[in-house]
Amino acid sequence: MPPYISTYPRYIAGAIWSKDPHAEILYTTIDQVRESFDRAIDIWSTVDIAILIAGMIVPGKYIGGTPISVREARTLFSDPRLEDVPKILVGPWARYGYGQQGGKVALDSLSLVPPFDYVASGDPEMVIASISEEHWNPEKGLLDACAKTPQDVEEYAKRGARIVSQHPGFNRKHVIAEIETYRGCARFLTGGCSFCVEPLYGAPRQRNPDDVVKEIGALYESGVRAFRIGKQADLFVFGSTEMGEEEFPVPNPEVIESLFSKIRNVAPDLEVLHIDNVNPGTIAHYPEESKSVARSIIKYHTSGDVAAFGIESVDPEVVRRNNLKVNLEEALTAVRILNEVGSGRDDSGLPHLLPGINLLYGLPGESKRTIESNMEFLQRLVDEGLMVRRINIRQVIGFESTRIIDDDRSRLKRNQFFKHKEAVRSSIDRIMIQRVAPSGTIIRSAYLEGDEGKGYLLRPLGTYPLLCRMASGPQPDGISDVVVVDHGPRSLIVLPYPIHPNKISLAQWRSIPGIGNKRAVRVKAAGPLTSVSQIEESLDNPLPEWLKQVIAFS
Repeated sequence: MPPYISTYPRYIAGAIWSKDPHAEILYTTIDQVRESFDRAIDIWSTVDIAILIAGMIVPGKYIGGTPISVREARTLFSDPRLEDVPKILVGPWARYGYGQQGGKVALDSLSLVPPFDYVASGDPEMVIASISEEHWNPEKGLLDACAKTPQDVEEYAKRGARIVSQHPGFNRKHVIAEIETYRGCARFLTGGCSFCVEPLYGAPRQRNPDDVVKEIGALYESGVRAFRIGKQADLFVFGSTEMGEEEFPVPNPEVIESLFSKIRNVAPDLEVLHIDNVNPGTIAHYPEESKSVARSIIKYHTSGDVAAFGIESVDPEVVRRNNLKVNLEEALTAVRILNEVGSGRDDSGLPHLLPGINLLYGLPGESKRTIESNMEFLQRLVDEGLMVRRINIRQVIGFESTRIIDDDRSRLKRNQFFKHKEAVRSSIDRIMIQRVAPSGTIIRSAYLEGDEGKGYLLRPLGTYPLLCRMASGPQPDGISDVVVVDHGPRSLIVLPYPIHPNKISLAQWRSIPGIGNKRAVRVKAAGPLTSVSQIEESLDNPLPEWLKQVIAFS
């Protein structure tokens, strides 16, 4: 989803251009298509092949866009104007089935035939490459074609980089490229987590770090300035010599150090370099090596980074039944270690590298104890003064190819799940976001995402970027710096930085804690304001020190 661009469109474009360097490729997101279905279908009716990349493994709500629905896919690709155009479905929908809502079982991908003529169960780029070898005849291509080695896709990764220029956020530099370091999961040796599709890839297949760097160099030359090293089960074990031999391989800090330093060399003026998935079990098993990895990342990345911990549950029965990664004490150890190394702040004011917690419900073995165990874990984070960037609470999508489908359906009731989720939002989330970004924190280069009621939504680029809400007033520029003035459970209340007292609106004055409507009216009526003391006199109240530091009168 925007602002991200995944490997799928880039690798597919690279596979096409490897066969035909002059081929015309049109890349369009579903949100662009929604502007006019009719116009999109008119264009598609002229193409040789139409490829839909669709599906998500992890359910969630998105700010940047909304994933395509089954209804939309059927409506679009059933149009009579596309009758003679070969239509190919690729991605998670094709490989695992389609599920868009947590707590439900995904439906078989073959139920989308029609409107799709072909459903590619293999790696999309390899399927398209196979079709290209058959003179673009899908009937003769291998729909289950998969890469045998990472090197099979390296040329596609580099050649496909220039498709990013068609991303809807490219012209305003609002695009971040997802980078893959390996496929599969080291825990495939024990079957991995019950619900996860990663172990289905078999033994992990690691890319050569220099090939990763070359891909980033090609993306950088194409105009990309933001990168997330995120398409892998656990970045901390990338480069480990024990990958494929041990369930918890020993991290190799030297490989991570080399990778990130070389990224900085080929992309010297990058604006974002973040990561994503990290196995908390790796950190709990190998604390010193993990600290070294984290320090290497921090040395070269950009702050505000998040290591997503797939903890899922700390209920002992759920951990056992689903072969999860860590128990409660191991999860706490991983959070403590990453706080120790990554909680420091640079000039941006944001912590360098914090954990993000993923909790998952709908797993076999759940009971009332599951909620109690998970709340105990989260409360201990609060009590110890630790920080996590965010807590994702989701319901699992059941894919037929995973073990979760074969288990009994003893799960939490839907109302129990939502009551628990609300409890976390009200008692844990606000505390955490206040610790991560206290009042007075400056958020650099926040992008205007759109209007929301009587205000604006903004976010910086990055991994799980902080959602910023600004009360109505002068519309922010496309990219602007903002300062935190208050907190919601999952978002920040911000004002333009620096705060110009004579320019902000009445509603924006009211958004500052302790001012309220009457004081806001008084201070607006007192203008033009020329000093902090004048503001305090108008408010009949002293300003907090953090607020004084972010006010400017010029």
